[in-house]
Amino acid sequence: MGSRNWSRRDLLRAGVTTAAMAGLAPLTEAVATPPAPGAVVFDALGEIRTVYDANLVDRILDSGTRAIAVTITDPKAAEADAFDLMLRDLAGYNLYLRSMPAHYVQAASVADVDEAVRSRRLAVFYNLQDSSPVGGDLSRVSLLRRLGVTSIQLTYNTHNRAGSGCFEDPDRGLTAFGRELIAEMERQRVLLDLSHAGMRTMADAIAASARPVIVSHTACKVLRAHRRNTTDENMRAVADGGGVVGITQIRPFLTDARSDNLEAYFRHIDHAVRVAGIEHVGIGSDRDHRVIADTPEELAILLQEEGPQLSPQDWPLYLEKLNGPHRMQVIREGLRERRYSQSDIDRLMGGNVLRLYRDVVG
Repeated sequence: MGSRNWSRRDLLRAGVTTAAMAGLAPLTEAVATPPAPGAVVFDALGEIRTVYDANLVDRILDSGTRAIAVTITDPKAAEADAFDLMLRDLAGYNLYLRSMPAHYVQAASVADVDEAVRSRRLAVFYNLQDSSPVGGDLSRVSLLRRLGVTSIQLTYNTHNRAGSGCFEDPDRGLTAFGRELIAEMERQRVLLDLSHAGMRTMADAIAASARPVIVSHTACKVLRAHRRNTTDENMRAVADGGGVVGITQIRPFLTDARSDNLEAYFRHIDHAVRVAGIEHVGIGSDRDHRVIADTPEELAILLQEEGPQLSPQDWPLYLEKLNGPHRMQVIREGLRERRYSQSDIDRLMGGNVLRLYRDVVG
């Protein structure tokens, strides 16, 4: 969802992570079909929280995942506070990743993914889900790149200096500053993410971009008329520019069904492939890797983290069969059952995102 207010959940869980994981009911794991040799499983936008222990990361690695982009700070922060908050949160991620060198590679380029594959670790790329940390100072883009940020979302849900988020009506479109920001991001080889943008702002930004872009975590508006989802027209435009659309696993963006709902996820993948083409669709889970219990306590934590952008009716956020660290195995098996070829599965599971990062980030 983008909100990364760690403190409440972490205070509840800190110090008991291993015990909590051990106390969960066993997962019904998918029978693993490993990626083809040379294939890379790359989550275009997911969660790695700084309370994850070695046991959980091992299970993520067992699922085949070798690369992921993560949001490192709360995108709801006011612009005046966003840069300092981002620096603090980035430092926390740096410390966490470096404390687990057997599990993580802090990634700044595709070469780091190659190393993660070679050493069976997880390459972690840093994403900002709002451009507010830039403020009005374009020189911060180069600083952010040097600090390890490889993708920046133009907007979160509301208006900012660059354009309009998907909660805004009217959508005012890309601003003059937004055009300057896109140009500077391209100079610094920072990938432009258009998730959460309003449809006019998204279309304007695609048109203004000389490099391919990503909509890292979304779903198909024609299948589900949710404000966070993307129109066919914009998905085609992303593909025409060489970019990628990542299909999210946030349940209310996909379906009303609160159980027996995995089929809805594959319907969105299938539709995106028909619209954008097999070389321009990926997986952008936007999900925690822990098994989240369906309890009032977990709902209360979520509402505290996300604020008014969510309501109790949005619970559960997860698709039940993708709730946990095994989810990439489940998706791979589901694509096989839908008779996607092995090469197309490899593209969807990460090959397309890896190609985009190679083209834009380097």
